Amino acid sequence: MAGYVCLQGGREFTPACVAMDRTVIEAVAARHVGVIAGAARIGSDYAGASSRARRHYEELGTEVRIVPDPRVDADAALDALDGTLDLVVLPGGSPSALLDVLTGPIGERMLSLHAAGAAISGASAGAMVLCSHMARPDRGDVTSGLGLVEGLALPHWTPGSVPRWPVPDITLWGLPECSGVLIDPDGTRTAVGVQPASLRLDGTWVEVQPAA
Repeated sequence: MAGYVCLQGGREFTPACVAMDRTVIEAVAARHVGVIAGAARIGSDYAGASSRARRHYEELGTEVRIVPDPRVDADAALDALDGTLDLVVLPGGSPSALLDVLTGPIGERMLSLHAAGAAISGASAGAMVLCSHMARPDRGDVTSGLGLVEGLALPHWTPGSVPRWPVPDITLWGLPECSGVLIDPDGTRTAVGVQPASLRLDGTWVEVQPAA
């Protein structure tokens, strides 16, 4: 059975995200976490995002594996994405850059892990790329994402905010910072984080409800 998916609105790895990520870790029973910071620029940005992720998830009691930048060493990145990972984390940055990183063997490996039961959590650009449709603000358009979740993610969202780019009339996920939605393998949606995420279905916004 495929794993969980978590879409988060951004400002990841900050103190306000601790409770949310603890909830996700407990829900997916994650002990081993892999991080792919492919939305960051090559070099110090990739290293910095990876370091913040390591510190955050180690403080939450998991073992963390930083996946080497696939743009620098694709073979090492593939080796790091093995079946021992319970959760793969995609931090924010450039959605276009992350989609490029995940187009090809790296993305195929990650999707294979998910199909086998590993969870995937994406924040900001990470959430955007996991959906069927993905905005590319640097190009002012909407393209296809990886398709794990139907619709298009709007990170850094507040109620009433309007996207900065034209979007098709499809399902939209409104994701506030340090908040998001956890989707289980059966498709059940649960709000996580400090603010309720929202979902636009058939033109109407509704709040995603937290666990009872």
